[in-house]
Amino acid sequence: MAPPVRLDLNESFFPPLPSVTRALAQSADAAHRYPEFRPERSRRVVADHLRADGPTTHGANTHRPNTHGANTDGAGTCGFPLTPEHVTVGPGGTAVAHTLLAAAVDRAARRGVLFPEIVTATTTFDGFALIADALGARLVGVGTDPAGRPDVHALRAAIGPATAAVIICSPHNPTGACVDGDALRRFATDCPDGVRILLDQAYVEYCTDPPDLCALLEASSELVVLRTLSKAYGLAAVRIGYAVGHPSVITETRRFEMPFAVSSAAAAALPVALAARTELAQRVAATRAQRDRLVHTSTALGWHVPVSQANFVYLPGAQGRAAGRLLAAAGLHGRTVGDHGFRLTVADAAVTDRVLDALAAGPGDPLRRHDRSAGAGLFPSGATTSRPRVASRTPSTP
Repeated sequence: MAPPVRLDLNESFFPPLPSVTRALAQSADAAHRYPEFRPERSRRVVADHLRADGPTTHGANTHRPNTHGANTDGAGTCGFPLTPEHVTVGPGGTAVAHTLLAAAVDRAARRGVLFPEIVTATTTFDGFALIADALGARLVGVGTDPAGRPDVHALRAAIGPATAAVIICSPHNPTGACVDGDALRRFATDCPDGVRILLDQAYVEYCTDPPDLCALLEASSELVVLRTLSKAYGLAAVRIGYAVGHPSVITETRRFEMPFAVSSAAAAALPVALAARTELAQRVAATRAQRDRLVHTSTALGWHVPVSQANFVYLPGAQGRAAGRLLAAAGLHGRTVGDHGFRLTVADAAVTDRVLDALAAGPGDPLRRHDRSAGAGLFPSGATTSRPRVASRTPSTP
């Protein structure tokens, strides 16, 4: 019997690039030394990387996959110079999100809000609920739209006097659906003053047509773009992530950065990983190919698998939960997302073969029919999600 495979945390199926592995090994020689008190060198690395990320990157071209998060205009077309003052760096995207939200909650408290709120679309990454609890904030959840994207209209309707921040995950976890750039910019310009907008782009490298970074930053000084090297770059255990925003927001956020937080290993891996554009593009292309194969072939087998722009696929509703049980019996362990459905991380061709073999051998009962209503629990209409609710404490994992 084939060995079991974990496909539940959306990690890269590829190990770190050889050049990154060498940088990590070399950093071990200095493990007895503290890293930088504040990650100033890493800020400069990220800023330089984003400035260089120009019109040679074509997000919509499947033969030249986007690996940096900008569309065909690229970050090099910003109407302002991207500098280290636009960047905060931390030990993973979750830690950076914590500092950003801590600054937003602190600002709300200073203007007299007793019980600050953070608004987001649920089901989502369960780290957000933990962060909200740690900050003494209330996480307010709204639904996704019928396509599984964060419902920007419901998010806007949920904003009130106590709102400190709004989180938008795009691509969304667990659905893999994206909010397009125009909708994001309209949302940002329509948001009230004093509400921080955190755009979580943890999976942006896998998008075929991601929004332009500079256009997003120019839409609102309150918008901050969060990214990580835990997914496409394959550095989940190294813990390195960053955010880009207006210098006033970043300055405010730096008050909450922990000293020595970015390890020497992470600081060593960062410039090498960001520089490996060709190798990363090849890995992203391979993951996209297996993702699209899973979507198309599973759909042909009768399963409802919406198009994904991340490194995972999602099967909503009861049909998805049935698929999860079927795959678990075959030693393929994805993530059951409460009552909402089932999420499966994309791996290599051999694992994809096993997944499709298991789904093809499934029982011929109504759960295998192409029933679009199976996803109704996760993809409600905007009319049913405009009323905020406290987010479930059992949402999706990273």
